[in-house]
Amino acid sequence: MTTLPIADVRANLSKLVDEAVRTHQRVEVTKNGRRAAVLMSADDYDSLMETLEILGDRGAMEAIREADADIAAGRVYPLDEVEAELRAKGVITS
Repeated sequence: MTTLPIADVRANLSKLVDEAVRTHQRVEVTKNGRRAAVLMSADDYDSLMETLEILGDRGAMEAIREADADIAAGRVYPLDEVEAELRAKGVITS
């Protein structure tokens, strides 16, 4: 992560935004020598917010833990078998 003073960010904002979108790198912005803000792409921000929402959802986290335990215990099914069963039930048609 790059750290820049707010004056540099102000002078190069368009370039920094383009770079954040292209590289997914964040820019830490300082004001009076102290961390004040972080510049990141909107997609990265949305992803971060979604992750925080999932982490805060006890039901979702329990489902993830159960899925991890199933995988570790070998309780998995091959994709082609799952697709065949879903087709047979009419859930998927392609």
